[in-house]
Amino acid sequence: MKSPFFFAMAVFWLFACATGAEPAAPTHAQKPNIIVFLVDDLGWRDVGYAGSRYYETPNIDRLSTQGMRFNQAYSACAVCSPTRASIMTGKWPARLHITDWIPGEGNKPAGRFTLPDWQKSLPVGEQSLATALKKAGYATAIAGKWHLGNGPSRPEHHGFDTSIGVNQAGQPGSYFFPYGKAGTASHVPLDEDGVGRPDAYLTDRLTVGAQRYIEKHHVDHPEQPFFLYMPHYAVHTPLMAKKALVDKYKAKAPDGGQKNPTYAGMVESMDDGMGGLLATLDKLHLRENTVIVFTGDNGGLSHYPATSNAPLREGKGFAYEGGDRVPLLVVWPGHIPAGQSATPVISTDFYPTLLGLAGVKLDHAVDGVDLAPLWAKEPSETAPIKTRDALFWHYPHYWSGTDVSPYSVVRQGDWKLIHFYETGRWELYNLKDDPSETKDLAKDNPAQVEKLRARLTAWLKETGAQMPVRKP
Repeated sequence: MKSPFFFAMAVFWLFACATGAEPAAPTHAQKPNIIVFLVDDLGWRDVGYAGSRYYETPNIDRLSTQGMRFNQAYSACAVCSPTRASIMTGKWPARLHITDWIPGEGNKPAGRFTLPDWQKSLPVGEQSLATALKKAGYATAIAGKWHLGNGPSRPEHHGFDTSIGVNQAGQPGSYFFPYGKAGTASHVPLDEDGVGRPDAYLTDRLTVGAQRYIEKHHVDHPEQPFFLYMPHYAVHTPLMAKKALVDKYKAKAPDGGQKNPTYAGMVESMDDGMGGLLATLDKLHLRENTVIVFTGDNGGLSHYPATSNAPLREGKGFAYEGGDRVPLLVVWPGHIPAGQSATPVISTDFYPTLLGLAGVKLDHAVDGVDLAPLWAKEPSETAPIKTRDALFWHYPHYWSGTDVSPYSVVRQGDWKLIHFYETGRWELYNLKDDPSETKDLAKDNPAQVEKLRARLTAWLKETGAQMPVRKP
């Protein structure tokens, strides 16, 4: 028998529809649950729907047919911590001064620049996505990699009620139990229910922890929406996968430059994790009222023998498309239509978008934009975002020794301009004609270079970006 509350709400909605009245902000029961499924170092082509024929991701591939697929999605940085900060705050990493993975590699004797004194944790004064949703009545949980600082910058100080498997580093000590040496920063603390099997796999265990959280919350607080942030440690190094999966991919022919059977096994386990979450939502009849965001925190690790981002150039850490182009799905059955968008979007956009879907009004300025207009009643694959004319990246650091040196980037329309501080070089590419960035057009288009250079310079000034300092 349905409660009086149910009938009262039904009458209200019938009245609202009949009179054209604006309905009030959603109640707890109406607000959607939100799951952000973030994969570490996942390349843009590391899933089947995006073109991989070597890795197998059937669960994510099915999910891609059920919501909006963004084909030109970017992380806010080509390494992890800055992107995670952008997701939590909706702000450019340059504005936050969180511009490298924490704590970074530091200055390089061989480099020509000294690095700025950048911010190595997410300040408590920043209102995180979890804090904003918690204020709006959400239960909040994180399962996996935080990597935005320790001590007063841990998840519990940024709005998360529950933490599952959060360590103090940016990668696990091992993907197999006990997930690194106890007492070290890379050890992942997970309750193994007294089992402690040496074959227990971290990606699987995080999935179990997330499933248990959803099930318990549904029993204890069935009318309260939840926000589950699930930043997997996978598919970051150390490259470790279950033996059966490694053997499976050893027997499979490489394809498109993707050939590492261990990495392939890690990708499949990650996909199994998505399948497990979807199965739990279906079992509890929560799927229809749950927003799912699936994405990566930077481009795939191609500089080492992990994956290939081809035909995009380079990978994690680099200024080229392989460094920060990522897969992105946003799914909410019945609310976000199935389709594709070629509009360039970036991880700073998740903050205002998810708050908008939750009916939460922004009470402070952010750099991201609400993506909701891109899935309006008649979504356009190339609809422009009227409130933003360009995307930006700023990396005043060295990475992987000196393979990557300080750079800044602007993309406006199809044009992309890169400034390499070490050499003073400016490179210009037309991504529509040359997505692989094989032909530098800077010499042939000086006016375009100057236009984008002025736009980038203005953005660096406006955000208060910290700059590398040339050594005497």
